[in-house]
Amino acid sequence: MKIQEYEFPDDLLYVTGEPGHFWLEKISENKLKIGIDHYASSRAGTIEFVMTMKLDKRIKKDDTIGTIESGKWVGHIKSPIDGIIIEKNDNLRKNPEFINEDPYGKGWVLILEGKEIETQLEEHELIVSAGEKLEEYILWRISEE
Repeated sequence: MKIQEYEFPDDLLYVTGEPGHFWLEKISENKLKIGIDHYASSRAGTIEFVMTMKLDKRIKKDDTIGTIESGKWVGHIKSPIDGIIIEKNDNLRKNPEFINEDPYGKGWVLILEGKEIETQLEEHELIVSAGEKLEEYILWRISEE
C-alpha cells in the first residue's frame, strides 16, 4: 500500500498512536519482528543511534524496549506484546542508517517471542493492518506536520 510517497507493505501490521510508526511481522506462531515504518524512517532524518534492551529480557506489553535517535528526534520503541527479546539486529550498531535505507528489510530492529501472539495483537487497539485505518492515521500525521 502506498500513502502519498510512503510505502506500507500489505503483509505487515502497523502500530498507530503514540508512540506509533512501528511495523510488525508475525514470523511464526510465537515470534514477532519489529521495525520502524517508512513514514517515520523518512521524517526522522538520518538515524544515528539505536539502543535496545538486552537479549532474553522479559517484557510486558507497552514496556519501552528500545530507542532510536536521529539528529532531530528520539523515539521510544514500546513492546506490542508480553514476551521476551530473543534477537536484535546487530547490524544497526554500525549501520543505523539501514532503518532509513531499508526499513522493512535490513532495518528491522528486534524479534520478540511470546505466547498467544495472535490474541495479543488482536486485542491491541492501536495495531492495524494496511488499509483504511492506516491510511487515515498516516494522512492525519501528514496534516499535522
